[in-house]
Amino acid sequence: MVADSSPTASELKSMNVATLKEMCKEHGLKVSGKKQELIDRLLEATASDDDIFLLEEEDDVDVIYEAEIEEEAFEPSIIEEVEDEILDAEVFEAELFEDEEEDFFQESEPKAVRKTRLQGESIFSSLSKPNVIATLLVVLIIAGGGYWYWSSHLDPFVSKPIEYGDQMEFTISSGTFEVEGEEMIREIDNRLNGALAEICEKINVEFYGSGDISVKKGTSSELLDSSDTKLLGTVQAKDAYGLTFLAVEQELTHQLTANIESKTWFGDSSEGHCSVEGSVPGYSLSQTSKSWTEIGSKALLSTDSSLTLEDPQGAETSINAVSFGVPDDSLSDIMPELLLPLKPVELTPLFGNSLLEEGSSGTSGYWDWVVSGSVSVDGVKGLQINMQHTEIEDCIGRANMVLYVVPSSPWAVEQRVDINLEKSRYDSSGCGVFAEYLIDQTLPEGSISIQYTLVKSSINEGDGMINWLEGYNHRPASNSGAISANQNWGNSGTHMPDLSESRDWTLDDAVACIINKTVEANDAAISLASGGYVFKATDDRSNGNTQWNVSWVDDNNAGWVIVESRTENCSVLSLDSLNEADSPAHRRESIPKSATIKEIEDRIIDPERYPSLVSDITSNGKLTSDTTIGYFLTVPPEANDLLDLIDGYQDGTIGVTGQREWTENGLDHSLNYAIDGTNGRMVGWIKTSSNS
Repeated sequence: MVADSSPTASELKSMNVATLKEMCKEHGLKVSGKKQELIDRLLEATASDDDIFLLEEEDDVDVIYEAEIEEEAFEPSIIEEVEDEILDAEVFEAELFEDEEEDFFQESEPKAVRKTRLQGESIFSSLSKPNVIATLLVVLIIAGGGYWYWSSHLDPFVSKPIEYGDQMEFTISSGTFEVEGEEMIREIDNRLNGALAEICEKINVEFYGSGDISVKKGTSSELLDSSDTKLLGTVQAKDAYGLTFLAVEQELTHQLTANIESKTWFGDSSEGHCSVEGSVPGYSLSQTSKSWTEIGSKALLSTDSSLTLEDPQGAETSINAVSFGVPDDSLSDIMPELLLPLKPVELTPLFGNSLLEEGSSGTSGYWDWVVSGSVSVDGVKGLQINMQHTEIEDCIGRANMVLYVVPSSPWAVEQRVDINLEKSRYDSSGCGVFAEYLIDQTLPEGSISIQYTLVKSSINEGDGMINWLEGYNHRPASNSGAISANQNWGNSGTHMPDLSESRDWTLDDAVACIINKTVEANDAAISLASGGYVFKATDDRSNGNTQWNVSWVDDNNAGWVIVESRTENCSVLSLDSLNEADSPAHRRESIPKSATIKEIEDRIIDPERYPSLVSDITSNGKLTSDTTIGYFLTVPPEANDLLDLIDGYQDGTIGVTGQREWTENGLDHSLNYAIDGTNGRMVGWIKTSSNS
């Protein structure tokens, strides 16, 4: 803070640039410029005429300044203290000076190599938390300031944060994506809504092309309050509860050509005969992905990705995926989000305010990095940074990156990525017992690898600094959109309460009919009447009478039954038991409190919350008859399991899910959605469209 008495010129000169910029900000002054410019502004605003005269006299002498960098090393135990004092990103903005400027800089003494660390959570710690929706916390650990200059050689610099209007075009070459193992293929197929249904055991994709990444600069019409002019450049965006925040929008596009080699099913997949490997060249792929990061918290609100794949025969498949927050699954934890979409690596989240110079090194989360030397990119001097993910290396393969960085770009201007994940590696000597157990429980058998090289082809610098962590008017409170979970059916209930008034035959009706009015479903009726419960249920209203597919479990048995509504009772259409391998654990103590299906349904069909989803699954304010709704309860495997030792892991989760399949304008569409049944937090939806 600025003292009550005005600082003298000599006092200001003794301060570092970070402190001067903070003082300028408190006085409402510009924070850009050289150290002397900052001093001049502060003196004009606070000092007496005598002080200004003294400063002008001192300016007649050539004064040499040396960049000031705090050398404090912060231990993890005091990181929380540092967080409270983090300055806005603008304080650490690197200044680049043209050669013709007449300032002189004293050459620094050789510096001892400093190893810095951005604290991050183990991927295996992340896996032990079932409801993690955000895993990245950027901590700036060098609380110093200074300025850097550019001349015939490269001096140390701090990575440049993104700004509104930043844009970079790039090329992608030597790209390969390979998946081996039937379990791994099926896992990815599930996530792509059946796009790999015909593939078995192995798929290899070779690709190359070009892309573009940019940061949108929003207009004043996007502000929630016209008085929040300091946040000009942000846009309005929805969170997982459908509430509106101010966010920074980034867009990533790709135009790729791909050759695909794979094994496919010979005949029906149920027969289990996988063919020999075949090659199909000439696929083209275009992709656009937009993400919105909330300005006040730097938390990822949502991502909207559209991908179009055209095969050599002209058949086209389009996939649109909308997700909220950071995906909470094992593959995403182990394979960081920044690598999945062939995205140029943004430098500030990785390196924070670490001073980058040849020989320096550090750790960001579980990425170890070292600056190995200097490089030249299109005549611009930069640094090469080698990165390695230590836990992946210890347990399940490798994840390496080589980055070329320059002072003027917020992204790596070249990156070479090499990732290979293989479950069979988890028994390596560097992998702990607990990590081995988690991998065995969560990862499918098989391997997945990706390699590519991404190189900048052009870059345009923005002109709007992003004021991260700024508050603003009309900002919704944290979790203010959550539904209260007041249905404690885990104690003695048979199922998640439905209570819908818009659907004629609810799950409540179906379960009551199974227990009281059916003879064929005797095993299910006895189970549900004597301690068993429904762990999964889905309706089908597309053929007139409503059907429910109800899966049940008790201490000894599990099974499923499909029942259909009738005028006075219900009819059993089909049923079967589940073998032990396919049966979930029966654990009432793990069933969380939930909302009702009606409460979740009302949220799903609200056009103010999720307008693009509502347009596809509703008609006249209700779910269309061919849009299903139901829920899926997941509990830990067994009581007294090792996972019970982890705080919170004995808790189950409830997801409300549904799908719709329809044909429109000559295209076949399929849509799947998922939303948390305990609080109404939207997970996301995937829509696939095809003309084949």
